[in-house]
Amino acid sequence: MAGVQKSWAIIIGIILLLVGIIGFFSGDAVLEIFPVNLSHNIVHLITGAVFLWAGFASAEKAKMANKWLGIIYILVAVIGFLGYLTFLNVQGGNDPDNWLHVAIGVVSAGVGFLSK
Repeated sequence: MAGVQKSWAIIIGIILLLVGIIGFFSGDAVLEIFPVNLSHNIVHLITGAVFLWAGFASAEKAKMANKWLGIIYILVAVIGFLGYLTFLNVQGGNDPDNWLHVAIGVVSAGVGFLSK
């Protein structure tokens, strides 16, 4: 299962890095669905880099990154649903970003906690 830990960390790391980079050139929204701003793009770049580093470092580091960043993304989603992330251009309630953060968080935490 170490391969799953590393593979997920690398895949989501690359995706988040790309989203962070694309966000700088997309105006106010990535894919015209997900609102972003400078701070939001930087968060994507940082978390993407941590996931990617952990995925290439070791299975144990990938497992820890998946666990902790998964938990953090779930918490970010909850805070976003409550409307406290407007400074990141994440709107409260049924915002697509909130649901994407839930998905990233649940999958990452699931991979981190459920893989041996």
